[in-house]
This record gives sequence, structure tokens and C-alpha cells, in this order.
Amino acid sequence: MKKLVFLILLLSIILSCSKDSDQNSQTKKTIIFGEIYGNCAGDCRTLFLLTEEGIYKDSDSDTEFGKWEHTTFENQGLAINKFELAISLLEIPNGLLVYEREVGYQTWADFDYFLHLNVNGKTKTWIFDEVNENTNAEITAYIENLIQIIKLLRN
Repeated sequence: MKKLVFLILLLSIILSCSKDSDQNSQTKKTIIFGEIYGNCAGDCRTLFLLTEEGIYKDSDSDTEFGKWEHTTFENQGLAINKFELAISLLEIPNGLLVYEREVGYQTWADFDYFLHLNVNGKTKTWIFDEVNENTNAEITAYIENLIQIIKLLRN
């Protein structure tokens, strides 16, 4: 009888562990992206939060200048067509999270694009105006797509 109880207990532990590991193996991605502005007063950004569940606009509440990754976003997601427009950004190029160089450069003093990636807790942030000519083709294509999506979401 003791062996049966032990076997049932052991089987329960094994089954419960495999469920947790399946859940942990899913990739969690969030992206904060948009435009930030220098030389301004008040709300100096137009940012979006993209998750696998939806896309959310920043709540226009004050955020300490330069701490854009801590922006507060609306609880209600944007329309499904906006989500469908941006969902391709979750297909992050493999090399982007380990890319150590700048993806772009700054040419204007008061306008920048902002990109903050979070994949399973690993984060990377860039602020730029234009794509750097020396950036590899896969990352350049991603950044150019990002810029086009920002322009479309603004309208």
C-alpha cells in the first residue's frame, strides 16, 4: 500500500512539473515603440505598447523625461486593425537582442524614434532618427518596417 501511495505521489509531481515547464517555454515579448520629442513641454511622446494580446497607446500621463520604458499605457487596447498592422513587429530578428551597435543615428535635435524590446526579461533600447547605413540588412528591414508602422499608427 505504501508503494502505491508513493507511486501516485511521484506521478502527480512529475505531471505537475511538465505542465509548468511547458508554460515557461513560451516566449513572452513586449515592445514599446514610437516617437519621442526633445525641446517640448508636457507630453513629449507618442508611444505604443505591443504584446501578443494587443496594442495600447500611451496614457498621456507625465513620465519623467528620458524614462520612456516606464511609460503608462491605456488599459483598453486599440482597434484590431491597428493590432494587425503592428503584429509583425513581434517577429524580432534573431540578432537584434544581441546587437551591440547603434541601429541608427540622430540628425535632429528634437525628434527621435524609440524602440524598447523585452523578450523573456532580456531588454534592449534604441533611440534614433534614421537607420545607420552599416546596420545589417535584416535589422535594417525591421527598423524600416517599424518606422512605417509608427507613421500609420499616428494617423
